[in-house]
Amino acid sequence: MILWFFLLVAAVLASEAMVRLPLVAQIRRVAAAARKSAKVVRSAEISDHWKERILPAYSWAIGKGSVVFFAMLCLALAPVALLGLIFPGGMAAWGAALLQPAAIAGLFVMSAAYLWLRQRAPRG
Repeated sequence: MILWFFLLVAAVLASEAMVRLPLVAQIRRVAAAARKSAKVVRSAEISDHWKERILPAYSWAIGKGSVVFFAMLCLALAPVALLGLIFPGGMAAWGAALLQPAAIAGLFVMSAAYLWLRQRAPRG
């Protein structure tokens, strides 16, 4: 029973963090840079000299954006990991509990339900 309470708290905290962080905007920025890069590579009208100059800039934007996205995901999931500090049995028991198929399914269902309820809650 305590596991399900911790899973509910983890689902709510992670869902709320993901909603509040600009994850989608970051994905769009990286995807836009990748599209521009691919367009430059495919273009026969752009000289190889210009391609050599612009592609590293696109690569930097994609790489930096990917690292920022990863950092945001780590930040969003940090509360889930930190719950292991107060979980009975500590971090090892919390990690083992999170890897159980029922816990994974439960987290998914609880997160989806929380997001659904959050969307329908009256704004005040």
